[in-house]
Amino acid sequence: MGIAALWKQEVIDCLRAQGFHFEGTSAEKHTLIRFNSVVLNLVSLENDSSPHKFIELQDNYKGKGIDCFNLWEDIWVTRKDQVLGRIAAVIGVNRRIHARKTEIVAVTQQQADEFLIANHLQESAKAKYRFGLRENNRLVAVVTFSNLRYMKNGVEGYRSAELIRFATLAGYTVIGGFSKLLKHFIKEYGPHDVMSYSDRDWSLGKAYECAGFKLKEITPPATILLNVNTLERFFPHRVSDEELCSDEYIQIFNTGNLKYLLYLQS
Repeated sequence: MGIAALWKQEVIDCLRAQGFHFEGTSAEKHTLIRFNSVVLNLVSLENDSSPHKFIELQDNYKGKGIDCFNLWEDIWVTRKDQVLGRIAAVIGVNRRIHARKTEIVAVTQQQADEFLIANHLQESAKAKYRFGLRENNRLVAVVTFSNLRYMKNGVEGYRSAELIRFATLAGYTVIGGFSKLLKHFIKEYGPHDVMSYSDRDWSLGKAYECAGFKLKEITPPATILLNVNTLERFFPHRVSDEELCSDEYIQIFNTGNLKYLLYLQS
C-alpha cells in the first residue's frame, strides 16, 4: 500500500526528537504511547479492531482522568507536522500567547485555507465568515463559520451558525483565543445559537465546554474509504460503485463526533 510498516517506530522517534517525555505500553492489542495525562493509540490500517473498542478504550481512560486519542497510520503519513503540533497542544508544552495581546482581523478564504492546511489536522473547508488573531503582523489563530441559516423550530427568525474550523499556529496556544473570536462573531452577526462538531478521534470537546457549549449529540462511528494510492479519505457516498470494485480503496472508520451547541438567545 506504499506505507512503511515501521511507521509506529517513526512516531516514537519523532516524539523523542521533539523532546516529549512518554512511555510505551499496550492493552488488548492496542499500541499506546502514554504521556502524563494523555494516551495516544497508534492505529495501523491493517487491524482487527472496531470503533466501539476504541470508544471503550477512551471511556476507560476518561474514568481515570486521562485523555485518549487515536492516531491512524494514514494521518501520520500525510499530516505529520500537524499531528506533532496537536500532540504538543494536548500535552501542554506549547508556547503561550495571551489573546488580549492580539487583534482580530478578517481573513480571506485563501488566507484561511493556507493557515488551516498548515495547522489543522482536517485541513480547511469553505466558509462564509473567517477571522483571525494577529500578533506582531503574524496570524496566530484562525476561526471559520458557516452562513447563518434560518431554522424551522417554532421561533420566527431563528438563525443558527456552524463553527467549522478553529486552529492556532503550530507550537502555540493562544490563551482565550477561541472565546475572543467566538464572541466577536456573535457580536457582529447575532446568531441565536452556534453549533460545532468535535472529532472524537482527537478531541473530548473541552474547549467547547469551557466556552459554554453544551453537548447535544454523540454521532455514531462512520465508515471511511481510504484510497491506498493517494491516502485520501472519502465517505462511501462519494465513491462510485466502479471505484469500490477496484483495489484502490480499503475500509477504515472513525469514532464519530461530539455535536456541541451554544444557545445565545431564547
